[in-house]
Amino acid sequence: MDSRGNEGSADPLDPGDGRGALHRDLVIVALLVLAAAMLFTHIELNEWLFMRTRQWESMQVDEVLPTLVVLATCLSWFAWRRYREARAEIMKRQAAEQRLAALLLENRRLAQQYLQAQEAERKSLARELHDELGQYLNAIKTDAVSIQEQVTDQQAVAVSAIIRHVDHLHAVVRDLIRELRPVALDDLGLQAALEHYLDYCQRRMPRVGFSVALEGDLDSVGEPLNLAIYRLAQEAMTNVSRHAQASNVAIRVARTGSATDASDAITFSVIDDGCGADLDHAHSGLGLVGMRERVEMLGGEWKITTARGQGFNLIARIPVGEQRGQAS
Repeated sequence: MDSRGNEGSADPLDPGDGRGALHRDLVIVALLVLAAAMLFTHIELNEWLFMRTRQWESMQVDEVLPTLVVLATCLSWFAWRRYREARAEIMKRQAAEQRLAALLLENRRLAQQYLQAQEAERKSLARELHDELGQYLNAIKTDAVSIQEQVTDQQAVAVSAIIRHVDHLHAVVRDLIRELRPVALDDLGLQAALEHYLDYCQRRMPRVGFSVALEGDLDSVGEPLNLAIYRLAQEAMTNVSRHAQASNVAIRVARTGSATDASDAITFSVIDDGCGADLDHAHSGLGLVGMRERVEMLGGEWKITTARGQGFNLIARIPVGEQRGQAS
């Protein structure tokens, strides 16, 4: 975690600081009591009070002073007891905060392990689809083409339909593989994978104007962050396609800083001019929930700005240095 700004600042809940303040206050009290004793001795306060209150002797006014001493003693005991209780509560709160921080760290670690397992399963499934189903579809198409050359014209129509269906299934399988595991992400890096995917999205949504900005070094941020940014782009484009009804969408992925910079981070933003949404009266879909979880478990920040008829603005910022520290 970032420790900048901690040096030279005192923790108000630090027991060491509390003990120092307690000793200082005790010294001040002792000095004030000593000064008061010397002053009262010098002016003979007791005799002066006796002379001033002698006419009210019947009212026992001279007994007020020892009563006040007892009251002050009781109040001191009461304050000491409250101090002990407050200190115990502060220590309990500190211990609870430490346990909460440990639990949050453990939750983030488990969430990252879950995502890693999920991505490994997707990768395995994509490989199986490509190696098994893809090859069998190619074999079916090859056999159908061979049969087409040996049958009558009427039978050739049915064989042509089989070839069309195989081509359709092959396209569906190819899209599934692209969604499950972006091959370009493994082979070419994050920037090329995003360019390829957003170009594919633009072809799927020809009526939407795309503005794409990919800035900075995006190919050296590590696999967890690569996958997170790519999945954010996938989910954001899915939302634009299904719900936004937008005419224009701007996608920006920018890396600020460098590998040696403490402020090194990737900013991901998607802004559209669609119908927007009222987040106060609508539940977030599973897609937005998943996006937020991906960002937060990598130590990032997440913000959505939207309203009905005012488009949808999504901004996420994920630190790069923290991912390198976790990977090492």
